[in-house]
Amino acid sequence: MAKHNKHHVVKEIKPHQPSQADEIKQALEHDSTIEMIANGETAILPTLAAKRSSSQLDSTLIDFDVIIEDVANVIATTPDQYKCIMFTDLVGSTQYKRDMGHTKGFMRNRMFCDICEQAIERNHGVVVKRLGDGVMAVFETAIDAVLAAMLMTRSLEAERKKLKKIVGKLDFRIGITCGYVKEIPGPSVDYIGHAMDKGARIEGIARTNQVLIDEIVYGLIHTKIRDYSDDITIGSPRNLTLKGVGVSTLYEVSPKGRGLVGSIGYKMRHLFD
Repeated sequence: MAKHNKHHVVKEIKPHQPSQADEIKQALEHDSTIEMIANGETAILPTLAAKRSSSQLDSTLIDFDVIIEDVANVIATTPDQYKCIMFTDLVGSTQYKRDMGHTKGFMRNRMFCDICEQAIERNHGVVVKRLGDGVMAVFETAIDAVLAAMLMTRSLEAERKKLKKIVGKLDFRIGITCGYVKEIPGPSVDYIGHAMDKGARIEGIARTNQVLIDEIVYGLIHTKIRDYSDDITIGSPRNLTLKGVGVSTLYEVSPKGRGLVGSIGYKMRHLFD
């Protein structure tokens, strides 16, 4: 009788090999990895291939009729409100992140937005949203918006040298206008309206470290500003064209002791900045 040898196959147990997804998750836990990705060095991570088959793709198109109905309903049922709108912007934030890295860039942006938010809240305003390197806020009165801008300016001016050592210069621009807007409800409240566009354009046309208001704000505060004549300076009117908005009369406002941007006193004070 023939004998049959039985051969037992022993399977080699290999150590667990992390998947590409595991490698990415682990890498993203390190700040240095995030910093490298933010600076464009994406080669440090493996490429993830799409693993969904064509049969798994969602072939149902987005229902635009539902979206159109929802948007139309929000617009139709939201009343207009008269608000004072403020936009602030931190000058040179993109270049700073390129030079110093995104971690320091985030710290710089965060400090500026925190300063803006505190000044706004102390003057009865509401920060609607942070814009990365600035904020958009609303006020019930024009004088509160102007006083908030003055508090920001004075605070940044007083701590200019200290801030420069920590995160570099915090140069800014601020634009303020008033007008009718609609408050759009949702997970986060937002506003729409001509005044929103105009406020953003005023901020965009301002010079470095300048606060600009338009003729609407000036008309609402010029009688009240007398109460603050020892603290606030208003510059001469200038007719400027705002892109997509048209010609507007703008005024610079500044803390009294600081002087208007471009004035000899201001230039001398910041000669060695």
